[in-house]
Amino acid sequence: MRTRALMYHDVVAGEDWESSGFPGPWSQYYKFNEAEFDQHLRAISGAWRGAAPAGGEPRDGALQITFDDGGVGARPAAAALEALGWRGYFFITTGRIGTAGFLDAAGLRELAAAGHCIGSHSVTHPTRMATLSPAELREEWKRSTETLAEILGQPAPVASVPGGYYSTEVARAAAEAGIRWLYNSEPVETVDEVDGCRILGRYAIHRGHTAGDAAAYAAGQSWICWRTRFWWDSKKLIKRAGPFYMAIARRLRQ
Repeated sequence: MRTRALMYHDVVAGEDWESSGFPGPWSQYYKFNEAEFDQHLRAISGAWRGAAPAGGEPRDGALQITFDDGGVGARPAAAALEALGWRGYFFITTGRIGTAGFLDAAGLRELAAAGHCIGSHSVTHPTRMATLSPAELREEWKRSTETLAEILGQPAPVASVPGGYYSTEVARAAAEAGIRWLYNSEPVETVDEVDGCRILGRYAIHRGHTAGDAAAYAAGQSWICWRTRFWWDSKKLIKRAGPFYMAIARRLRQ
């Protein structure tokens, strides 16, 4: 099985970067305003030749458009997708539900009723999830999926890993919590499996990407996919620096 997934985070009005999701410059790096996001979607629409992106169980050969964190920017993002007849995947940091800048329970139910897929992004959004103990990992996934199931009235078996800190142990804990589809941030299209949980990669879209870049990802153009893979493998080495990763990554982006 192969899938192609694009990872967005937040969509905001104008330049109001702090209005949705997590605050600060690091989070802002992954946010787009509504006009920019609309340009991305138009470019993706022109490049993608497969079936319309849809919520629900990921399908072989499909394109998925995902959003992490659960900020209120999910509403304009969902509306832009719906205008094209598309649906997305929204991964929710459940400990933030109903707090400033984040969706409340009613907002999650509205997205689900419109056909979007709602999944877990953990409870607390750990900075380095792969370093948690097995018990802590189980708690993050179990509590978050239970919260979403209670809000939505049905299981939420899809999730994404905060911060890209994925490991086999993270996947095993997710599988134990009933998660059957787990997205990480590795730029691959092949699908692996751990204890019955399928592992899917994604291409992360940030403010350094143009609408043309997003279209190139959607079309699977080799130049941008290989470039992203090289950068990802380099980041793996940087992440071994532990707490210094954020500072090193910011310097590399300058």
